[in-house]
Amino acid sequence: MSFKTAFFAYLKGERSQDELEAYRRATGQIDELEAAVQTQVLERRVERGAPWDRPAHQQVGMAFTWIARALATIANTLLETDEKEDPSTVGYLPVVTFGQAKALYGQAPGYIHRAWEALANPRYRSDKPLPLPLGPRVEASGKCPLVHLEGIHAAARALDGYAQVRLNGYLATIRESGEAPPEDVQRVLDELAQIRARAQSKLAFSNDQLAAIERGRDVPLETHEEAETRLWEALCDHFLLGQFLAMPELLRSAAVAGHNATGRQIPRDERWCLTEPDAVRDLRGTKFGEQEIREFWTRKAWRTTPREERYLAQCERFVKEGAISVVSRWSTCPFDPVYQTLSPISLLDIAIDRGHEFHLEMNENEDELQVGKPRFKRVSGYEEEHEEGHVSDPSRH
Repeated sequence: MSFKTAFFAYLKGERSQDELEAYRRATGQIDELEAAVQTQVLERRVERGAPWDRPAHQQVGMAFTWIARALATIANTLLETDEKEDPSTVGYLPVVTFGQAKALYGQAPGYIHRAWEALANPRYRSDKPLPLPLGPRVEASGKCPLVHLEGIHAAARALDGYAQVRLNGYLATIRESGEAPPEDVQRVLDELAQIRARAQSKLAFSNDQLAAIERGRDVPLETHEEAETRLWEALCDHFLLGQFLAMPELLRSAAVAGHNATGRQIPRDERWCLTEPDAVRDLRGTKFGEQEIREFWTRKAWRTTPREERYLAQCERFVKEGAISVVSRWSTCPFDPVYQTLSPISLLDIAIDRGHEFHLEMNENEDELQVGKPRFKRVSGYEEEHEEGHVSDPSRH
């Protein structure tokens, strides 16, 4: 790299990508893994049922193969896009791009190993819950560089191309049978198509935001953040879609429950619907409890958000599966349950290890998933949330 290139990179605050080159070369192992999947799994005819009705260990192996491929594809594409769009600093990356690529590259070897092990062992049991959410997300300090946004956009398009090839393979196998697919098979195909359409729509919408950033010399920080978030969400959807293509049974998992949830209006007589049952018995009908719960819903316009509904649906499923249990209640309104994980889970596309407590902060639609380290600090009794005063008067309702 020339002195001139290094000087420009220094002025822009970029980092050398030398540290990432070993990771990039190592991802070539994924080609060998995918070749094994092709010969050991995909080219072997399934005598009856859907084309994905294969032994469980092979499906898990395919899912881990997709995860490894997706992680490497995203990281590689970030580097390739920067080289193409910012040639003046080839070999150097914005700090956010460097951090994101390193975070994804570092995970790929573990999933390559898991994929080989799953393919080789009919009794294989995964140590990672599937589907696996994409992460961690590395965010820029201030405005996200345009070249980083373009890299995420290109990575999502690349993953969509991989997913389309796999989906086309399934459709071709079904057509070869000469019969219409059974209803359960068609239902899976429809759900996969819906997830892909959702991801593509997010990607298409982000095109306009990227175009606005490219045209505008002083685009607000909010526009950068919205574009970054929408692109990341599209990337997450494509990341999950590949796992569903490998193991369609994951579409029935608790991690996917409520994925298409919408917010709903809450009637006044259901104002305690989010509250832990013991807290309801303690607070319903009391001056403090009624004022707090009405204040909570007034500030939320008496509606839940789609993310809250998804959280509730997932928690219900995880409780039934024995993956989580209620251990306490939050001390401030809506005094909702605090859960503890009994096994690793993916909740709201966030991985939580076994033995951690969590709850969703819903006040004024913040919808922030809070996770203990591993437990939350305990307090006695219940606490007032709005120290600045209340906007609602319980005597008027």
